[in-house]
Amino acid sequence: MTLPTPEDPARAPIWDNYATAQTSQASLGLIPDHAYAVGVEVKGRHLRLRFQLSRLTEDDEEDMNDIVSELEALVAQEIYVDYSYELTDHPRLDPHDGIRWIYATKAK
Repeated sequence: MTLPTPEDPARAPIWDNYATAQTSQASLGLIPDHAYAVGVEVKGRHLRLRFQLSRLTEDDEEDMNDIVSELEALVAQEIYVDYSYELTDHPRLDPHDGIRWIYATKAK
């Protein structure tokens, strides 16, 4: 893989980076209380927010829906945004899972 440089940024995965940055912005102040990890899976015009939670509460669901709404407001109308979550005992992050993780915490 050839990485981008300041002289040649065209090699950067521009859309993926943009979607990741907008996901970070959309998440400010809204990370669910029981989240171990938050990420975004970018598949063209489909952005799927991925949450790993220790448990699920109504407040957590509200926060996830709010992040979706915020992200939708930050990207074009032709972009489809949804989310999925999994309940787990600890964060499980893999740099090869196709998810761009923007938040992770130690196991609680």
